[in-house]
Amino acid sequence: MGRTNPPIAVAWLLATLLGALAPQAEAATVLRLDLGDLVARAAVVVHGRVAHKASRKAPHGAIVTDIELEVFHALKGFQGKTFRFTVYGGVVGDRGSAISGAPTFAVGEEVLLFLDRTNRYGLRAAVGLSQGKFTVREVDGKRLAFRDLEGLRLVDLATGHVEEAKSEQGRPFDELLAEVTRRIAEEAKKPKKEQK
Repeated sequence: MGRTNPPIAVAWLLATLLGALAPQAEAATVLRLDLGDLVARAAVVVHGRVAHKASRKAPHGAIVTDIELEVFHALKGFQGKTFRFTVYGGVVGDRGSAISGAPTFAVGEEVLLFLDRTNRYGLRAAVGLSQGKFTVREVDGKRLAFRDLEGLRLVDLATGHVEEAKSEQGRPFDELLAEVTRRIAEEAKKPKKEQK
């Protein structure tokens, strides 16, 4: 009595450890970015509605999703009424792929996006993963902007402190758009070497 079967004990310990680590393994760890950081790091900032999206297998073998935005405000790095970009991930047939913490897109969704430059595969990512995508929704007659930060662990660059991202309250979209516009104008006035 009192003896534990070693293989069962090892299996139980392994299952417990894997269970404890699983949520952390699914989270992406990124620098915490404020609005100024998003503006400074973004190659493109646009406000619009997702008009179309389609996933496909790219020539390099990855599953990617092509997204087309009907542009309401072209704020930085782009001029025009339609903006097309491609992100990693999506579903093709019975295969799918995704990056933990990266934003997802739905047709009809109104968004404010802060996007990186296109990489060598022709793909873009939101700056700071989901930190770089605000979804605009009407709540009780008010237009509010929300971010879905699920799957992110945020690192404070100044302190090194890491914490799970928390749900954010919606912020008035018109105020957010005005602040982004102001920050982009300020960024444009800085000498090139001061810009991030």
